[in-house]
Amino acid sequence: MPVKVVHMVSSCPKCGRNVPDDAIYCPYCAHGLKATALTSKVSAAGVLMLVGTVGFLVVFVLAIAALLQMYSWYPILIAQKWFLYDQVLTGLCLAGFLFGLAAATLVFARKSHRSALMLAVLCTLSGAGVWTVSMIIPEYKPLYSILYYFLPDFIAPLSGTLLILRRKAEFK
Repeated sequence: MPVKVVHMVSSCPKCGRNVPDDAIYCPYCAHGLKATALTSKVSAAGVLMLVGTVGFLVVFVLAIAALLQMYSWYPILIAQKWFLYDQVLTGLCLAGFLFGLAAATLVFARKSHRSALMLAVLCTLSGAGVWTVSMIIPEYKPLYSILYYFLPDFIAPLSGTLLILRRKAEFK
């Protein structure tokens, strides 16, 4: 029975251990060694984080505009009721935008899996907060809540986060 000889001439750039030449991932630290180790799922995660980021930016700009003009639109008592909701919505959108942008940057650069995942989770939580606020505002409209808040600001970052979660080996 012939014996298969494995040549150990390459070394992993991450952990420094010797690895077989034909290895796609390092058997010790799971670092991707060849271009075929990189999947399009990480890029898709970055795109989903960007979709959420754009959604947050749009809602943030609209919320700022609403805050600036609220007292000219409504009588004082009604404007005061809406003002608190709009402030919370604005703050959550700003946080989601910043977390999403930072996460997308790390994902596209394939740097720091832990940081990218943490920022993606924070972006998703911001989206959950935005969606929650959209459901408790006065004159709640379910269709608007789903189309304008749930899909872009919660589902997109959540999907991106789930794609990032299992791709640790593709990050540097």
